[in-house]
Amino acid sequence: MNYNSLCTKNQIKEKKMKIGRILGLSLIAASFVFAHTFKLADTIKGAGPMVKEFNAECHYYEQFVNYITPDELKKWMDEDKDFTIVDVRSVDEMKGGEIDWPDYDEYPRGDVAIYAAMGGLKKDKVYVFVCATGHRAVLAGGELVKWFHFPKKNIYVLRGGINGWLNCGYPVVNKVTEFGGFKGLKKVGKVKEPVILDQF
Repeated sequence: MNYNSLCTKNQIKEKKMKIGRILGLSLIAASFVFAHTFKLADTIKGAGPMVKEFNAECHYYEQFVNYITPDELKKWMDEDKDFTIVDVRSVDEMKGGEIDWPDYDEYPRGDVAIYAAMGGLKKDKVYVFVCATGHRAVLAGGELVKWFHFPKKNIYVLRGGINGWLNCGYPVVNKVTEFGGFKGLKKVGKVKEPVILDQF
């Protein structure tokens, strides 16, 4: 192998690496640009008699929130931006893992309006709502804007929820001990309808 062919192979390798970096950065940039156009997928079909109504309600509340991608949220964290993550999953889901951020509130979905009415959430703060896939987070954040008159510019929903965060390769931390230890699942009899709330 002569020197010229070696240079050519190295140049080709460098060009491929450069193209790869450009494509990677383009994908990240595209995720920022298109985050606001993201729409929730409908929940699992046939999971219960009120799924259609639930899907419609989630889609309605999307107009009141902003979406933030996992990549953009990670960038906020790296820049130490001032915001609070509000996890609206069930306590059992939170035991499985949470995003590691010091300003992290745990308000199961049904409690968010109560905390807002009591003044536990402030209108001048930036909140990123998180659930498993984004559905409950949209409802919780959207209700703050529609009913409690929080400014929409301060209310974000993590696109894809914790699942989206994990799918992008970002870690969660397990905080089981903070809840007093995981005791295991209680055995129950057959249920008539699958429980759907903890699936999204």
